[in-house]
Amino acid sequence: MNKAKWIIFSLGSILLYADGNSQTEPMSVDGRASGQWAYTLEGIQSSFSNQAGLAVMKGFGIAAYGEKTHWLPEFANVGLAVGWSTGTNSGMSVNFSSYGIEEFRQNRIGLAYGMRLTSDFRVGVQIDWYQTSIESYGQNSQLTFRLGGIYNIFPTLMAGFHFSNPVGMEISGNHPLPSDFNFDLEWLISSQLSVGTGLKKSIDENPGIKVAVHYQIHPNFKLMFGTITQPTRFSFGFSLDLNDFRLHSAGSYHQHLGFSPAAGITFER
Repeated sequence: MNKAKWIIFSLGSILLYADGNSQTEPMSVDGRASGQWAYTLEGIQSSFSNQAGLAVMKGFGIAAYGEKTHWLPEFANVGLAVGWSTGTNSGMSVNFSSYGIEEFRQNRIGLAYGMRLTSDFRVGVQIDWYQTSIESYGQNSQLTFRLGGIYNIFPTLMAGFHFSNPVGMEISGNHPLPSDFNFDLEWLISSQLSVGTGLKKSIDENPGIKVAVHYQIHPNFKLMFGTITQPTRFSFGFSLDLNDFRLHSAGSYHQHLGFSPAAGITFER
């Protein structure tokens, strides 16, 4: 690794560690625009957050995102998901995410399944395979899993919970994989306005509080705002509905690490 790329790698590792891995785990663009409030999302976007949301898929879907994390040079942070219905009450997804540079990269492939247990309760599970590659040191890989659920408390109030890597698997002896618990609430105030709050707790970190607002300013255009307290981050974005396609854009700001723009596209039919 040449000196310039070593500096980029070292800086990136420090910044991402300081950011509590919040930008490196898979997350839809709508979730990035909402302070990581994403665990009541349903459909193909749930592949990147709460796999219980796959239970409502009616056909076929594709979602992709890319983020320029803190404008780090040569740093890639991308994700892709393909999902399909497996019946009237279930769906599956294969998804992929990657971040890093050529000399240091972590890739993840997941196989997810979501199903409806009752009219108000959906559950989901995903098997993940992580691979970390470091130039001159080789590769390490590890299997882990994540699981979650979505429950309609009332017609206008929804709760989502999710555990990633609940058993604390490590990619190597000194490099644990992210282990997070998320709990989100979504209140549908009207057909145009929804507000949400949530809790995120990572191992060895203080819990973070999430708050988000989604406003459907037009039948085809939605504005999103959010914040999370651990690490402190403010975010915003929008989505544009073009029939089967939807375009997504987001930006998040960290007080010390700076701005991270993101964009994505989804297709569902």
